[in-house]
Amino acid sequence: MSTAPLHHPLTDSFPRRGHSENTAWSGSVGSTDVSQVSRRTWWCMFFASTTALLTSAYLAWSSLTSSPIAGCSGGSVFDCNHVLHSRWSSVMSIPVSLPAMATHGLILGMLCWNATTARSSQIRWRLVGFAALLAGGAAVWFTGLQIFALGHLCKYCLVAHAGGLVVAGAFLYSRPVSKTALKWITLAAAGSLAGLIGVQYAAEPPQTFEIIEYDTPQPAVIDPAVPASDEGMGDDDFFAPPASANLQSALELRIDRWQSESLPRLVNAIANPATLLMAQVEAAPEKTKATATILNGIKLHTDAWPLVGDPDAKMVFVEMFDYTCSHCQETHKSLAAACKHFGDDLAVITLPVPMDQSCNSTVRSTSAEHRDACNLAKLAVAVWLVDHAKFAEFHDYLFESKPNYAAALTHASTVVDKDKLDSVLAGTVPSDYISKHVSLYKRAGAGTIPKMLFPRTTTVGAVSSSQTLIDMINRYL
Repeated sequence: MSTAPLHHPLTDSFPRRGHSENTAWSGSVGSTDVSQVSRRTWWCMFFASTTALLTSAYLAWSSLTSSPIAGCSGGSVFDCNHVLHSRWSSVMSIPVSLPAMATHGLILGMLCWNATTARSSQIRWRLVGFAALLAGGAAVWFTGLQIFALGHLCKYCLVAHAGGLVVAGAFLYSRPVSKTALKWITLAAAGSLAGLIGVQYAAEPPQTFEIIEYDTPQPAVIDPAVPASDEGMGDDDFFAPPASANLQSALELRIDRWQSESLPRLVNAIANPATLLMAQVEAAPEKTKATATILNGIKLHTDAWPLVGDPDAKMVFVEMFDYTCSHCQETHKSLAAACKHFGDDLAVITLPVPMDQSCNSTVRSTSAEHRDACNLAKLAVAVWLVDHAKFAEFHDYLFESKPNYAAALTHASTVVDKDKLDSVLAGTVPSDYISKHVSLYKRAGAGTIPKMLFPRTTTVGAVSSSQTLIDMINRYL
């Protein structure tokens, strides 16, 4: 039975039986390229590059359409959204997945090219080598960024990078080019990668937030999860805290007023009875409460909500966030720097809005990283209710340490009185506050957090630059 040689783009790359590939390693400098690889190496490069191409195509589609990444919505380690919205995810405003697609497309095209002459075969493998080494170098660069610069990983990105590393490794293992050609290929790939890195460093970080301006007050949103008595606005467009908080604080307020006003007058009257006859005991004028205005007309009393800073500060705005949200954690760093810059002139009403469907009806499904969001938010409110002065410290702890609920509860018990904290947590007031936060969050348009609400403007999304935030505060307050 006779056989005939097969000629096909997918098979012509393979060495004929009896041909030794060792000549590729033993050729002298300047020798002719040995343009053949083993069948196993060819298929390894083909499948790795195909996988990387398809994965890069999916990431490019997600970036261009702003679609969520399946199975990688966020977390303490894996957070594709965080990675794909960082400054390193694009080059000259183009998602890096598009150049990755071009690189692997070139590799696949050259692998399938039926080179019929020695010269075309040399060009073919040199292009494969350039693209493979560029993909491998980019894989090392972008993986390092995820680990050391961003602190989060994108599983789809890692699959694409793994494909690039496999292709580069397979090319170097088979080395179907001369030593001289390999040297120039390596220099070209390294230069191209250095150029990409330089462009990324030189580029301005992308704006990751949106600015919304309001010409008219935002309409109220009826939330069935909030009691009717808590849903509406208070007098003169004031957004009132939950009724349960007012009932709980009424007695405490009367006690505080008696201690601060009535008790001193009583002591003075006992010490100087003549003041009673001369009607010199006068009621102190009631102090006007400071307010913050948001959404072009809605007002909040600064002492009625969790607050970082002085309730009587010159500048006050509202922040909506989730303690388990990576973008909120990033924005908190900028906000901390802004608070340090303005000092006592700035205060922030902090309204946690958990991305957890158990206490936020706008969330359709709760991802793993937000499983403690509701409990952490309620705990923060409870700490504020127990001791306003200790709230800022605990608020920073939740953002900076990123604890789970058990660890946060233990720490809270060391920050404020444990018995009082347990009593507040056993009641409904913290949950009622969160419901009010969510109600206001809906009125602000729901959707993306963090949100920073100024009198006529709202910013939506992460603000990673402290100077940018300082400029916004100066502009909008």
